[in-house]
Amino acid sequence: MNPFSTFIPESLEARLQDGIRHAMSLGAEGAEAFISVSHSRKAKVQNGHLEDLTASKRGGLGVRVIRAGGKGFRTGLATTTDLVAADFRNLFAQAWELSALGDEDPWLRQADPSGIDDLPSRFDVSVESITPQQRIAWALDLEVQARWASKKVAAVREAAWSDGTGASLLLTQRGVRTPDVWSSCSAAIDLAVADGEERQASWHWDASRHPDLDLAAIGAEAALKGERKLNPQRLPAGRYSVVLHPEVAVDLLGIVAGMLDAESVLKQRSLFAGKLGEAIASPLLTLVDDGRLTEAPGRPALGTEPWDAEGLPTRRNVLLEGGVLKTYLHTLKTAVEMGMAPTASAGRGLGSQPGATTFNLFPLPGNTAPEALYRLAGDGVLITEIMGLHTVDPVSGDLSVGASGIRIRGGQLVEPVDKLTFAGNLRDFLTRIVALGSDLRWYGSSAGLSILLEDIALGGA
Repeated sequence: MNPFSTFIPESLEARLQDGIRHAMSLGAEGAEAFISVSHSRKAKVQNGHLEDLTASKRGGLGVRVIRAGGKGFRTGLATTTDLVAADFRNLFAQAWELSALGDEDPWLRQADPSGIDDLPSRFDVSVESITPQQRIAWALDLEVQARWASKKVAAVREAAWSDGTGASLLLTQRGVRTPDVWSSCSAAIDLAVADGEERQASWHWDASRHPDLDLAAIGAEAALKGERKLNPQRLPAGRYSVVLHPEVAVDLLGIVAGMLDAESVLKQRSLFAGKLGEAIASPLLTLVDDGRLTEAPGRPALGTEPWDAEGLPTRRNVLLEGGVLKTYLHTLKTAVEMGMAPTASAGRGLGSQPGATTFNLFPLPGNTAPEALYRLAGDGVLITEIMGLHTVDPVSGDLSVGASGIRIRGGQLVEPVDKLTFAGNLRDFLTRIVALGSDLRWYGSSAGLSILLEDIALGGA
């Protein structure tokens, strides 16, 4: 059987099409149905004992009806979790009524049908056959692997294995149909390490579309993170060469991508408004979002989808090239409003309008090994964790965030340091990049690498 139809059967799709026709008969300019169905399972253990074993099914439907106005279009949204209803005409009628209340938007657009699903399958049937016993065994093994990796692991707060499968579908009156079916597996561990009276917490995780996760690597990384935080020293305030760990780079570049949302740019709520075609970062940095990426290093790319949430075929978008801002992330609406080409970057929730998102976000790697970056940093700091990046002012780029990491002396990692403060501007991160690592690492659907920054102000405790 087609795995997609096990989640969204033909009978359900037929009722949705009937609802769309009903909305059009009421006088709508357009009508859309977006449905998402998922199954998720999880086993959680703690210090060798099963804590929780769960399984859940979720499904929901969001409809959008578009009404023509004198100077633009109004939209109405309605949602339901009742996917076994005899029909959805009332839901579309509700959205039609609500569409009379909104403000007119002259830029609203819909996609025409285009593209095909020519990507490798995002669904692994073997995920559906994982047993509860196997999930428990993998969660327990993850804990064992962490304890084997370090004798300093004092407690495991949670070790968990999760997997899920699901499908989504967008239907419109224009004939857009975007079936997608997927699977995912993830493992995560949250632990505490101890050295005498000193204790530190750490965690690590990984994800894949298949049950092929390296539990030993996940456990060892979590233990190493903890060990690297034990007995931290104070760092004198000053200006330092700083190496960002790949995991920190993921968070930083995600903040940058969020500021490239064209809707925020149009509302003048972005540091990068009006900067198209200008250098906003070091010429070493090229940042890409690729919705059609077929292979991330060592695994299928987790963010890959054949279509975006408006029905456009996904594509590879170069956001920054050699430090120059090349494009914003657009929905159909913002692309028309700004007179730009669409970027097929729309995402949507069941009860929300389409908004810009990323699929597989990553920088192009450099050719310098992390150890060589440490040598270039001399007497600097490796930043392994930043807290509070979400507080960056999206308009000014000003920030004041906490951080912790490892002191570098003579190009070697020495003692941990914590209670650090970055106080400056996001431009400092972007323009002071002097070298990029070759160690591109994926964390879900985003990737990072080691980044060497020069002359960064750090405040110590």
